[in-house]
Amino acid sequence: MADYCDSDDLVALRPNILLLGVASWATEITEATTIINRALEVRWYRQACREYSLDYRQYEFDPALLLSAAAQLTRIGTYKTLQLAYQKLQKDAPEADAFERQAKNYAKLYGTELSDVLAQGLDYDWDDSGAIGDTEKRMPSMRRIKRA
Repeated sequence: MADYCDSDDLVALRPNILLLGVASWATEITEATTIINRALEVRWYRQACREYSLDYRQYEFDPALLLSAAAQLTRIGTYKTLQLAYQKLQKDAPEADAFERQAKNYAKLYGTELSDVLAQGLDYDWDDSGAIGDTEKRMPSMRRIKRA
């Protein structure tokens, strides 16, 4: 499973992130990828399976089938990793420090970006052909409440 961001993506947003006493954020990058995959599976994949008349318990979510993951998920991965990094750096103190405020800021950015990407839909290779076919280019369906 490939990660959705790398150190260069972190430095692009926060140029000093590698100068804060931590040599590598590889653990946080991997953890962010795991968290994002869980969010995609719960918030997008299960509903998408229903639209294709598939049982999500029988066809497990496979992140490798997200063909445009780099384009669609790099920003989300970067935001989540920065949130985890700043959580690691924050002090155990009664009042919030700058790292805690940064963690909260990136958590908010992550949530907003994830919602936007989920609303747009993901490029998922349902038939494992290596390409997105016309039948795989579904936009998320609108749910309507019917009142009696």
